[in-house]
Amino acid sequence: MIRILKILPLLISLTSYCQTGTLKGIIKNGVDNSSSGFITIYLELNNKKISTTNSRIDGNFEISGIPQGTYDICLQFVGYLPHKMIGISIRNDSITNLEIKYPCPNGNIESKKICPYGHIDNILPITYGLPTNKTLEKAEKGKIWLGGCVITECSPRWHCKSHNLNF
Repeated sequence: MIRILKILPLLISLTSYCQTGTLKGIIKNGVDNSSSGFITIYLELNNKKISTTNSRIDGNFEISGIPQGTYDICLQFVGYLPHKMIGISIRNDSITNLEIKYPCPNGNIESKKICPYGHIDNILPITYGLPTNKTLEKAEKGKIWLGGCVITECSPRWHCKSHNLNF
C-alpha cells in the first residue's frame, strides 16, 4: 500500500505531462540569415498572452507545457515592429518545430483578405503547424487551408480557392 502511494504522484505527473505539447524553433535574421538572439517570443490564445520566452544567443528557443490548440506566435525586439504569426497548431505529446525569419526582409507587411486578382470571395485563412483533429475537420469542410509545418513571418496568410493561389 505504501509503494502505491509513493508511485501515485509520479503517475499523475506523467499523465499531465502527456497532455501538453512543445514549441521549438530558431529565429534567423531575415536580411542575412544569421542567428537572432534575445528576441521575445510569446504565445497568444484569444489575444491573451499564454507563455513568454526569449531566444538564446544562438537564436534557438523552446516553450514546453503548452495545452493542445491553435495559437498565435508574437515576436518583439527593440527597434523592430512586432510581428504576429497566426494559426500555429500545438498537439499533445509532440514537438512543433519552426524556423522563423525576423525581421522579414520584405518588411512587416500585413496582407489583406483580397485576392491579387481583385475578388474577396473563396478566400480561406492559411493555418500552419501540425493540425489538430478540429483543424483537419475545418480543412475538410473547406473553411481553412493547411499551409504545412514550415512557416516564416513572410509566409502567406490567405489562400484563394478560385485561383489556387496563396498570398
